[in-house]
Amino acid sequence: MALYRNPDESAISPQPTAPASYNLGNIPPLVNWTVVIGDSASFRIYVEDDLGNEVDYTNDESGDITGFDIKADFRRYSDNIGTDLIFSVTPYATEFDDPGEFTVTISPAQSKQLRTGDVFDVQLSDATRVWTVCQGEMIMIGEVTDQS
Repeated sequence: MALYRNPDESAISPQPTAPASYNLGNIPPLVNWTVVIGDSASFRIYVEDDLGNEVDYTNDESGDITGFDIKADFRRYSDNIGTDLIFSVTPYATEFDDPGEFTVTISPAQSKQLRTGDVFDVQLSDATRVWTVCQGEMIMIGEVTDQS
């Protein structure tokens, strides 16, 4: 350890040390989801814990839920806060999803309610925790064939 001295050889007064800096947590992945207005659309999410194991949520079409509940909220931005709930969906594991995966799906009627710039997030929760596994923004493309 080095000892620093002033030019007259007197000891330098100890300087207060800066507090240590720690980065905790993680920013959820941001999804820019492009959908044609009036179309159904879906995307798959794979979730694993800090040890790299797939997360047990077991939420399927039958409503059988053990482990985490899954919910996705779609909101409209107003005053830079996505406070206006448009609708919610309950993602589930489809027959094509592997362990740790589930699919977020919107219907044609739901996609007709969305506008470019609307935001969404997907959360897992249980009795004691809430975990946002992704956030996103909608990019809506005008429909051509069905203008009803």
